Amino acid sequence: MWNDRLKDGAYTSPGGTRIVFAYENVSTEVTKKTTAFDFPDASGTYVQDLGHSGRNYPLRVFFWGDDYDLQASAFEAALLETGVGKLEHPLYGTFDVVPFGTITRRDDLKTAANQAAIEVAFWETIGIVYPTSQTDKASQVLAALDRFNADAAEQFNDVTDLDSAIEKATFKNMYTALLDSAAGGLQAIADTQDDTRAQFNNIKDSITQGLDVLVADPLTLGFQTVLLLQAPARAATDIRARLTAYGDLATSLISGDGAVVEPGLDSTNSNAFHTADLYAFTYISGAVLSAVNNQFDTQVAALTAAGDLLDLLSSVTDWHDDNYEALGQIDTGAAYQQLQDTVALAAGFLVDISFSLKQERTLVLDRARTIIDLAAQLYGQVDEQLDFLINTNNLTGSEILELPRGRKIVYYV
Repeated sequence: MWNDRLKDGAYTSPGGTRIVFAYENVSTEVTKKTTAFDFPDASGTYVQDLGHSGRNYPLRVFFWGDDYDLQASAFEAALLETGVGKLEHPLYGTFDVVPFGTITRRDDLKTAANQAAIEVAFWETIGIVYPTSQTDKASQVLAALDRFNADAAEQFNDVTDLDSAIEKATFKNMYTALLDSAAGGLQAIADTQDDTRAQFNNIKDSITQGLDVLVADPLTLGFQTVLLLQAPARAATDIRARLTAYGDLATSLISGDGAVVEPGLDSTNSNAFHTADLYAFTYISGAVLSAVNNQFDTQVAALTAAGDLLDLLSSVTDWHDDNYEALGQIDTGAAYQQLQDTVALAAGFLVDISFSLKQERTLVLDRARTIIDLAAQLYGQVDEQLDFLINTNNLTGSEILELPRGRKIVYYV
């Protein structure tokens, strides 16, 4: 039944104070990030869809009893702390939130003398998307990536248990399977550039040939794994190909049978999860590195990349949390916190540069055209923009010869 799925409502402040509250009717709101474009020379409306905002959760919570006033005051104080807290919503799940807007408290001294009602809206947040520092934002992202690399390797060293021969043998088989999967998804990207291919292959060979030794040194193995998976991100190839490769690998890892471990399993299964966790987190960091190393031409491409990073982090985080809960373990949070900060900085960087990039426009052809004269009309030149026009509109072979009347064309100014 639906009411069996209800949970306690609770809020944990940025300082770590957790307060359980009673509640009544609940609701949530989310906004689609869409913009409509109308053009005088074309019928209809072009709607640009950039995903959705974070959700907000308005709540009316209650405290009652002999010390209701102290409970309500403590809850107020927790809401007023600066920073990101955690909302355990009774129906919708657990989220990183910030109390938003006006907070209202009502003490019904006449009609309910031992009760207080507090109204507050919690807004889901992804952290610091717009860094306030005036230093170079791309450098900030790269510095955050370096911190993630160190924390990820150190945490991998701390959580793996490879004391027995059986644990080591099982671990090597499982790690080799993950390594082969990563190579299958990233080799084509690495091969597009000679120095990237050499770096990727050298690290891969070093891990493969030295795995018997590295099993006894998880710190070094973790760090080499991070460097291996991030190497293709620096290849000078299509950004969509790189983001898709990393996204597909992460999605494949966290989906399907066995995505969440069974409760109460032994160290062998714990090792399997934590190794997969290292790979999943590092795939996200590879996507971040791909975006930061890319020269974006259009606003929509930069914003789409930012959305991809945030969506990928959200998906992997859910899987990560479910596994920790199933294992009955507590995440120290070092690697996750650094990854979250890195993704937030990267998203802020992409949003920031998007303001100076070309904006998307559209038109519908009123007669058959060639791509040469259309490129000249839209961009004022042909040679440098012809491939761009073809690629951004996914033109087919026949359309490259002649664009038919009524064809919608996207261009950028």
